[in-house]
Amino acid sequence: MLLGKLFWMLFIMSKLKNTLILSALIFLFSCGKNKIKRYEQNLETLKLLVDNINNYYESSDSSALDISQYFTSDFTFFSFTAGSPKGVPASFTEYQDGILSQLKKNGFSIKIGHSIYLPGIDENTYEIDGSVRVYSKATISRENTVELSAYRTVNFKNGKISGIWEWADYGGAIKQIYE
Repeated sequence: MLLGKLFWMLFIMSKLKNTLILSALIFLFSCGKNKIKRYEQNLETLKLLVDNINNYYESSDSSALDISQYFTSDFTFFSFTAGSPKGVPASFTEYQDGILSQLKKNGFSIKIGHSIYLPGIDENTYEIDGSVRVYSKATISRENTVELSAYRTVNFKNGKISGIWEWADYGGAIKQIYE
């Protein structure tokens, strides 16, 4: 009799353990699925922004660039130039009007071409966090045309871009354009 009760208790405990393990796996999978979905939504936002910027440079229209709908109010752009190991910060206005718009006004044309997009990870947990990493080729033209490779990490808050960190050889590109 005691052996029968012990058998049933062990049987029930093993089933409970299996149920708990299965429940934990389902929970973990669903959390990861949500993060991937957030990454995919953010990626779509970033691709729309790239299309908008490319269209701006392709257009002969001199109207102002307005890409504010893609960015948070506290957006910061960081470019990493020689002597600035922590990056040079720029606000949204400096990024849109002082960088992108001024390049066009000064006769430059930019085309962001082939890009490889990858999910970004949280720097502490190393889990997918909805950010986007991008390896891309840009073609910059004025007197000459130069192809430039760039790497970016793009962070998001509530579906809008909150920060961009970009590494590219801007100085080398400008030098080649004027040669």
